[in-house]
Formats: sequence, C-alpha cells, structure tokens
Amino acid sequence: MTFKERIQLISQKKQSTILSASLVLAIAFGLSSILGLLRNRFLYAKFFSCCLAQLDVYNAAFRLPDLIFKLLVTGVLSASFIPVFSNYLHKNKKVADEIASTVINLLLIAFTIISIIAFIFIKPISSLIAAGFSPDQLSLMASLSRILLIAQIFFLLSNFATAILQVNQVFIVPALTPIIYNLFIIISIFTLAPIFGIYGVAIGAVVGAFFHFAIQVPVLRRQGFVYYPIIRTKLSGVKEIFRLMIPRILSLGLGEIENTVTLFFASTLASGSISLLNLALQFMYLPSRIFGTTVGQASLPILSKNIARNELNTFRTTVHRIIIQSLFIAVPISILILVERVSIIRLLYGSREFPWTATILTSKILAFLVPGIICQAVIQILIRAFYALHNTKVPFFISMISLAVNIVTSYYFVNFTSLGVVGLAISASVGNLIQLFGLLTMFIKIVDGFNWFTMFTKFYKISISAVLMGISSWLSIKFLDLFILDTTHVIPVLTLTLISSFIGLITYIFSVNFLKLEEVKDYQKYYFKFKDFIFRK
Repeated sequence: MTFKERIQLISQKKQSTILSASLVLAIAFGLSSILGLLRNRFLYAKFFSCCLAQLDVYNAAFRLPDLIFKLLVTGVLSASFIPVFSNYLHKNKKVADEIASTVINLLLIAFTIISIIAFIFIKPISSLIAAGFSPDQLSLMASLSRILLIAQIFFLLSNFATAILQVNQVFIVPALTPIIYNLFIIISIFTLAPIFGIYGVAIGAVVGAFFHFAIQVPVLRRQGFVYYPIIRTKLSGVKEIFRLMIPRILSLGLGEIENTVTLFFASTLASGSISLLNLALQFMYLPSRIFGTTVGQASLPILSKNIARNELNTFRTTVHRIIIQSLFIAVPISILILVERVSIIRLLYGSREFPWTATILTSKILAFLVPGIICQAVIQILIRAFYALHNTKVPFFISMISLAVNIVTSYYFVNFTSLGVVGLAISASVGNLIQLFGLLTMFIKIVDGFNWFTMFTKFYKISISAVLMGISSWLSIKFLDLFILDTTHVIPVLTLTLISSFIGLITYIFSVNFLKLEEVKDYQKYYFKFKDFIFRK
C-alpha cells in the first residue's frame, strides 16, 4: 500500500462509537489547542508590550464576525441540520444532498447580505460593542472586523463539510481543520505582522479559514456527497431544519449577547483587560472543548439515530455514559488547572513582554473561571441531547435565564466592587452554573426513567478522587518549591509543574481504581488500542 493510499484510508476511516470518535476529536483538538497556546504566546509577545491597545482591538474585532457566523451557521448545524440530514441520509441520499445544498445556498445568500450591511455600518456597530475604546481604536476595530468577515464565508462552507462528514462518522480530517487554521495564524505572526502589523495577523486568519475548508473537500467527495446549485424550500427536510433552527438561533443569540456584554464591560476597564480576560477564557474553554464539545459533536449523530429509530432506552443509556466519560476527564483537569494555574500561565505566556503582574492577574481570572470547565463539559452534551430530541426550546429558555443573571452580576461587579475584570470571570462562572442546573433539571423531568442516582454516585467518586489529586499536587508543589527547585527560572518551573501534575494524576488513577469506577475500563481499552497502533511492527 502506497503512502497516498494509507493517507486516504486513514482520512476516510469511520468511528463507530461515541468514545472512539470523541478520542479522535480530543487528540486533534488537543494538538490544535497546543498550537493555539503557542499562537497566543507569539501574538502577545509581539504586541503586548508595544501595542497593548491594538491587541485589545484585535481580540474585540472578532466579536461581530463571530456573532454573525454563530447565529446563521452554528444555529443551523448544531440544532437542526445534523439530525435532519442524518435522518434523510438513511432514507434517500439524493434528497439528503439536495436538502444540504439548499440550506448551504440559502445561508450563503443570507450571510453575504448581512455581511455587506455589517461592512457598511461596522464603525457605529463597533462603538456600541466596545464603548470604552478611543476613536483610533474604533477605527482599527472596524478595519480588522471587515477583514475577518471574509474568513467567515470559508468557515460557513467548512462547517457544513464537517457536519456532513461527521454524520457519515468520519471525524479525522474535520478534526484536523483547527490545526491548519492555527498554523497559518502562527506563520502570519512571523511573516506578515512585521510588514503589516496587526493587520497581518488578521490576513493570516483569512488564509487559515480558507484551508480550514479546502482540506475537507477531497474527503467529502470520496464520501459521495453531491452539491447542487439549487434552492428547494418546499422540501420537507428544509422546512424541518428552519423550524428547528429558530429557537437555537435565539438561544445562541443570547449567548452572543452575553459575550458582547462581557466585551462591553471589559472595554470600560483598564487597558489590557480584554486581552487578559480573552487569554483566561480561551484556556478555560480549552479542556471543556476537548472533553465536552468533542463528546457533544461525536454524540449528536448517534443520539439522533437513537431517536430516529425510537430507541429511547439506548438514548438514555448513551447520554448517561457520555456525561460520566466526559466528567471523568473534565473534573480532574479542572482541579489540576486550579492548583497549577500560576505555573501554567507563567510557562505559556511569561516573558519580558508579558510582565509578572499580568501573569498573576491572568491566573486569578482563570481561577474564577475554572467551574465553567466542568459545567461546559456537561452542558455541551445535554444541549446535543435536547437537539437529538428535536427540542430546541428548553436550551433557549435556560440560556435566557443564564444571560439575565450574567448581565446583572457583571454590572454589579464592575460598578459596585473593586474586582474589575475578575468580577467578569465570576459572572461567567455563575452563568455557567445556572445553565448547567437548569438543563439538568429539565432533562430529568422530560426523560423519564433516567438513572440519575447512579450518575450522581459516580460523579461523587470522581470528585473525591479529583480532590485527592489536587491535594497531592499542591503538597508536592510546596515541597519542591521550598526545598528542591529554584522557581525563579523557567526550567525549574517546568520541572515543578510536570512532577506535581504527574503525582496528582497518579493519585487520581489510583483513587478511581480503588473506588471501582467502571469508566476506567473504557479509557483503558482505548489506551491499549492506541498503544498497539503506535508500537505495532
């Protein structure tokens, strides 16, 4: 078998279970996240000390393009397209392809019209989003946002390609797309930024978005997807998609309002607040994306099949299992981040251009965001479970409550306390907790017969093990810092972080085995498969 044939075979390999698909996504997202952290380090090293105001503007410039994209595309894909396309694909492939083509074409038209309007009125919109910016910052934000709008067109096409491949249970190539995107931004920091400044990084984002889409096209063709330049709104599947997407768009709209409100308040605080909050938020969403969003993405096609086949008992069992599998990783990772946060921020971003005061403040923000990691790990799964049930209303109403709480608490912390940007982190975690408990309560109520007592018992075992892990890591940090390592230099800090983390992880593994948590076997099975694959002769 030639190298090209091997690549084609791997790229088209199907993942038949949620955990295997989740692990593929998690590994790829993990690699992408490492590149994302490097991207941020290089970006902040380049602009933090000399051009902090521009760095704030660059982070803020994504707000409007992301808002348009998430409302139009994410709302359709996550809530309605995948369940409906999956249903029709097993009945009539040609009709499924016509439905997909129609939705893609309609959204391209809508996106183009909205983008043109946004392009024209971008400056007054920017002044509403970031009211605390100076006139020069607002002009720069408008220019960068116009460039970044182009990237969203490629993301639109790319995300539909990803959805179609995932419905076909092909996850490897779609999982590689964020890696390609981050690579091009990193390249632009070193090649375009010295020539064009912060504009060069925005151009790199557009190029990365193009290849985000382009690498999926060959695999999409080999899976047999046929694109039609048609618009057939009378197809029942198209009507079903747009019926289901409306509550999801409203729900996403609430989430985007929440992000915009956070940006609005952050723009009124000290210079650099947006950039530091953005760093902490990205790091907070990193593990939840790897262990929550990946499981959610992998589970939606399979959960949709369970409902389409009227396999409600299988649906209940699957949701239960994937929540525990996600928490099995998310809880200890959250505790480890909480314990190691100062060392992590120092290793990732600490440099002459990123001072110690910024390191301490970022780690403090991160500490108050940590509860969101666990919350998001479960929220992403529960939301997909509701979508598989064709219920988009419950997530919408829960999001509306979460948004109201977040706005009120953000306003209070910014205006009536001295917490500053830390108050925004507390507000974000409170909003996540409200959303988690709301979704859990409604899911228990709607899905009868769910064995929640067993799930909470397992969660208790995971939490006990994670706390023991945190204590052992913290004690090892104190011992190594006081008696063995000089942590005024980078190498000793790295050594301390690795040793203390390793001790904590060993404690966690021993504890969950001692408490006889069944989910250990799930990960052990895939660990041995991965080991056999790597060392196979």
